[in-house]
Amino acid sequence: MFRFIQELRRRSVFRVAAGYLVASWLILQVVAAVEEAAGLPPWADGAALILLIAGFPLAIFLSWAFELTPEGLKPTPALSAQDGVPRKPVRAVDVVLFSALTIVCGLVVWQLVSRPAFLTGSPTGDTVSLVTPAGETPAPVPDLVAPELSVAVLPFVAFSSSADDGFIADGLTEEILNSLAAVPELLVTSRTSAFQFRGPDLPSVPEIAQSLGVAHVLEGSIRRSGEQLRVTVQLIRASDDRHLWSETFDRTDRDVFAIQEEIAENVARVMEIVLNEDQRRRMRNSGTRSFDAYLAYQQALGLWVQAHQEGDFTLLDRADPLFATATSEAPDFFQAYLLQSDRNSHRMLDLSEGGEAIDPDTWSELAEERSALLDAADEAAETQAQRSIVQANRLVFSQDWSNLYTAIGDSLAGEGCVNDNWLQTLIPLYPDLDARLAYANRLVTCDPLNPEALLFHADTLIARGDYEAALLAAERLHAVEQYGESEYVQIHAYLGLGRHADAESLIAENWDWERFRIRAHMGDREAVDAEYEEMASYDDWTAIIASAVAGRREAANAVAARMDARPLGAVTLLDAAIACLCGAPFDLEAAPNFAAMIERTGLDWPIAGDLNFPLMDD
Repeated sequence: MFRFIQELRRRSVFRVAAGYLVASWLILQVVAAVEEAAGLPPWADGAALILLIAGFPLAIFLSWAFELTPEGLKPTPALSAQDGVPRKPVRAVDVVLFSALTIVCGLVVWQLVSRPAFLTGSPTGDTVSLVTPAGETPAPVPDLVAPELSVAVLPFVAFSSSADDGFIADGLTEEILNSLAAVPELLVTSRTSAFQFRGPDLPSVPEIAQSLGVAHVLEGSIRRSGEQLRVTVQLIRASDDRHLWSETFDRTDRDVFAIQEEIAENVARVMEIVLNEDQRRRMRNSGTRSFDAYLAYQQALGLWVQAHQEGDFTLLDRADPLFATATSEAPDFFQAYLLQSDRNSHRMLDLSEGGEAIDPDTWSELAEERSALLDAADEAAETQAQRSIVQANRLVFSQDWSNLYTAIGDSLAGEGCVNDNWLQTLIPLYPDLDARLAYANRLVTCDPLNPEALLFHADTLIARGDYEAALLAAERLHAVEQYGESEYVQIHAYLGLGRHADAESLIAENWDWERFRIRAHMGDREAVDAEYEEMASYDDWTAIIASAVAGRREAANAVAARMDARPLGAVTLLDAAIACLCGAPFDLEAAPNFAAMIERTGLDWPIAGDLNFPLMDD
């Protein structure tokens, strides 16, 4: 054996093997680095690895059979049994080669242990930060305790350059999220919060998990070349930043969403969740399997989110045909029907509040289109939570609220994360404040960075009179850079606590509206009368609140009567009462249509949350 090893050294087999391994590792790194820029297919790195493995035996054979001499490549002469194997001196090239081989082996071991997806080209996930409009990382939301069976699905990264690839990555992420959400035992962070973690400079996985209140993070990437798609995904435990599972899938772009069930089942398996057949069926049916439908939906969803963030609802006109494409390709696409109906909801509300004559044909067309979309959404709904959202959307614009108590109760009683703006418009009418708080707590548990969920939670605390807790909720809003909303909640909490000086300390120079409300809460008649005309001149919504807190009941009733005569007057009157936090800002007799709708609900009036403005008693 010693003679054979010496012969391997004499023929430079060890030297060639070491050099080959080092060169192969370098080639793989170069291929992975230039794959996207050079337009190589996603299987290029795999093909390079196979070729290098196949070439290794050939390199060993050539090093055994031939030697490089000054005259060129010649067969290595064999030694007879009587000949001793000459010892080759260790040269500098040997030291360099074997040092390089040692370093490469160390790097490979480190990659496999700490970042198993490193060589696949997927994001490593150990340096991740919240991307915010101001470019700063907000503080983590406080007091989030992560249950063990919890996971956040971060937006997958698209490494290829096509504009559609970002939509494909988002679509796949949401499909996986929806599949996991179908598992009752598993807490899954909602899209709004999870999708805030995208971009090149993210905080670490443990920090992300702390912000979202989860114990695990699922992240991944896609690479696309023509119709071929490579999806890499890994599940990471936040407590020790350990990769629990990692896998790469090669698919065509037309069947990429078929892997959502396999990924979801692997996550459940790693977390030791046993799935029954009904849960597997719900996973399979949790989203659309149409590539074209989801591509159109993701484009429409981007416009829908932008419209609500910026308050520019004309963007919904651009989203409308994209939603229509999605439902045409996937007729059972619940979310696409629901969000498409939102365009007509806002157009009808704008017409109702505009104060101008409304064309009956235009109104009828909008109402019929909206009703048809909600009917389609109801037919596509698979869960009670989805049906509750559809019912709430119908009720908000209905003239009959007789079923409102049951509809809201069903929504609040569910265990899921039912978050819908139109539903939340009606919830303040519900008298069970404990049920409302339980619902609000669920929202901030599954969607902890969603500003709307955080504001709804804070408003619920104000309605309950839990002012100290509301101040803590305001800190959460501040942590996600909702500074105006945070100060709005703090001001109302301080008014509830009678801490007027603290409330005034938050008022910026141009915050005339909140300054007026503070003066009214202090009972400062002179200051309120001096500012009243300006405050009541903006629009009917501000006029009715300003008149109410200023103790000008007749003026408030006159505005209420004007609003009540409009097609959606009940919605705007309810919204004004919620914002006023003053009990009943007008007499029901002044708004007979609204009064009749409230009477049919069987619920009490006024709604909870009265901060007790003293001038209303004058």
